[in-house]
Amino acid sequence: MILPPRLRPGSRVALVAPAGPVSEDRITIAVQQCDALGLVPVVGAHARESAGYLAGSDAQRRADLHAAITDPAIDAIWNLRGGYGTMRLLAALDLATLEQRPKAYIGFSDHTAVHLALYRRAVVSFHGPHAGAETTEMTEQSMRHVLFNPEPAGVMDMPASHEAFTLVSGVAEGPLVGGNLSLLAAMAGTPAALNARGAVLFVEEIGEPPYRIDRLWTQLVLSGALEGVAGLAFGQFSDCGDDVAPLLAGFAETLGVPTLAGLPFGHEPDNWTLPIGVRARLDADAGTLALLEPAVTP
Repeated sequence: MILPPRLRPGSRVALVAPAGPVSEDRITIAVQQCDALGLVPVVGAHARESAGYLAGSDAQRRADLHAAITDPAIDAIWNLRGGYGTMRLLAALDLATLEQRPKAYIGFSDHTAVHLALYRRAVVSFHGPHAGAETTEMTEQSMRHVLFNPEPAGVMDMPASHEAFTLVSGVAEGPLVGGNLSLLAAMAGTPAALNARGAVLFVEEIGEPPYRIDRLWTQLVLSGALEGVAGLAFGQFSDCGDDVAPLLAGFAETLGVPTLAGLPFGHEPDNWTLPIGVRARLDADAGTLALLEPAVTP
């Protein structure tokens, strides 16, 4: 895998909005969070645009993302929010540049589309909090541990507010890949479709009732995306109803691979930073996820 350079105090970070529209409050929060991390924020030229459910036209959103990717003075790309719209940009987005000059791409939810496209290109990217969202101390420390540290992060810290539980026992190793369930399913049949063979697959979701989660998961199964998966890590399924827990247990039992659920990533303030493409060990009996390799270069 191609690793981006680590972040350090003074790194210049592009704050972009390739998906849904962003409020001024979110931009203020993003700038404050960059300051807290010692990063220099560079707000995208069109980050304040709005076009219905999108943060400006496709051309405007693509221009900001393209500028962030190609500008040698930018060290990382941190998405302001999710929503929808990022996958609309993929067909004309120059991700090949990141193979030659990698930089950390950070975000989750709708940005699963870019994560999958970069995984296909063997470029490590980061499923992590959005710059414009309120975060916790654990979330900030996870970012520092993974993005600022050129050593393997080891066992990910579990906050007291979360308790992982075993769905299928065992230990699995493989590269991390995954993201938001709706986007994983939406990318099926595209050049960047999920391929979880040999990988530890992590999944989160928000606001989808159990029957839709069932349908999305079944789409992944029928597409062949889950063939040969090594292990499963289920994060937060926020506002998805109480019936989602037995549904996830059924998914895990059917695949029969080591599985943990209740992990701290997804649409919650506590949000691990997970480097996609980096080798990890999932110990479903110990309730741990460990990163075995560095996610960034010195």
